[in-house]
Amino acid sequence: MWYILTMSFPFDFSNRKSVLFFILSILCGFLDYIICDFVAWVNHLPLFCDTIFIMALSFLAGPWWGVLAGFFYHLIDFCLNRTLELGHWFMLCHFLAALTAGYFKIWFIKKTDSSLALFIKLIILSLVLCLVMSISGGIIGYILRYVEAYKAASSQTDFLTFLWDNKFHSKLLLQIAVRIPVNIADRFICTFAAWGFFLLARRLPFYKYRPSS
Repeated sequence: MWYILTMSFPFDFSNRKSVLFFILSILCGFLDYIICDFVAWVNHLPLFCDTIFIMALSFLAGPWWGVLAGFFYHLIDFCLNRTLELGHWFMLCHFLAALTAGYFKIWFIKKTDSSLALFIKLIILSLVLCLVMSISGGIIGYILRYVEAYKAASSQTDFLTFLWDNKFHSKLLLQIAVRIPVNIADRFICTFAAWGFFLLARRLPFYKYRPSS
């Protein structure tokens, strides 16, 4: 996994920005881990809030730096808990969130956008991310159901899974459907919070970099 990531990045440690973004990717992964742990596991809220800083870094430095932050999120989780769980396959959801947010900004958000246009585009991004996260998370959850050693630890979707279990003939569709209500709120929170942190970071002196790919 580390080899694939390093091959995907233009690492140039003689470049100060590359070093800075590498450090930020570790910090962003850690911050999202702390927020998710506080929101989901300590307070048992039906949210994840686990990609705010991952997406902010994608907005700031480019999508692949956000992917790296997502990798560090799970690496930090592994180091702190000393367990390599099957649930780490949900790392792919973090990667997709970073790529979707980063490339959406590059392709669709312009400097000339009005406040209203930007607001509408962020709403669209939130809805797109809701579908991306629900479908990818549902597929992963569906596959892991058939792995005997896997024990689902997501309290966010347990109630809806129990409530809708008999309404879906397809267990794959069930896994996707139960994530949509959670992800609608979660993606709006993460998208707008990430954009807010991006705007704050953009005011810092080091920001003279606009990713082009």
